[in-house]
Amino acid sequence: MARRDWEFRILGGLGLDERGSPLNHWNLVLAGLGGQGVMTISQILAAAASTEGLKVKFFEGTGITQRGGGVYAFVRFGEAYSPRIPVGEADAIVSLEISEIVAVIHYLKSGGQVWTSSEKIHSYYSKLDPQSYPDQERVEATVRLKTEDLHLIPGDRLAQEAEAPMAVNMVMMGAFSRGNDFLKTESITGAIGQTNPEFAEPSLRAFWKGHQFVEKGERLDDR
Repeated sequence: MARRDWEFRILGGLGLDERGSPLNHWNLVLAGLGGQGVMTISQILAAAASTEGLKVKFFEGTGITQRGGGVYAFVRFGEAYSPRIPVGEADAIVSLEISEIVAVIHYLKSGGQVWTSSEKIHSYYSKLDPQSYPDQERVEATVRLKTEDLHLIPGDRLAQEAEAPMAVNMVMMGAFSRGNDFLKTESITGAIGQTNPEFAEPSLRAFWKGHQFVEKGERLDDR
């Protein structure tokens, strides 16, 4: 298994918590399959945070990415000794494939957020053994043992509408950013353009599709 750690040491603030007290850290887990762009999200968010003067660390762990194996990443905003998020301390999970939540749900704190694309995509292992793929009801039940804050986003459909079918990761980042305001939207969109200028235009279209889906209060079964 490959891994990479980065740290940007730039001081800043994360805003206020629900009690009005200053936040000193915020932990995000990203999950998906190889080739979906999990690592791209972590790099964009880290770049966006650095432009706002936030201290950020991130860790990337990859398996058999070229074969569609599970991939995960940690992004830690604010004060953190290690780039790795301890079990039970993630504020949110963003997953690009719904069943991959199961592999990382133990990192989520009680009452944390879960954002996931609703589309079912078989990994390398579940293609070999389709019976091992958990159905959506089981995944949702597993999530609800930890939290009721579950957001199902039609990532594939929105990416198709944006004429960017490979950019489900950007759709999910747009949806997540609309639901959380500790990073400015313009910082994220700027980082998208800087990180991969060649594909900035379709990536931004997909980002705004996810952002607008949440902004309008749409639901998975709408349309």
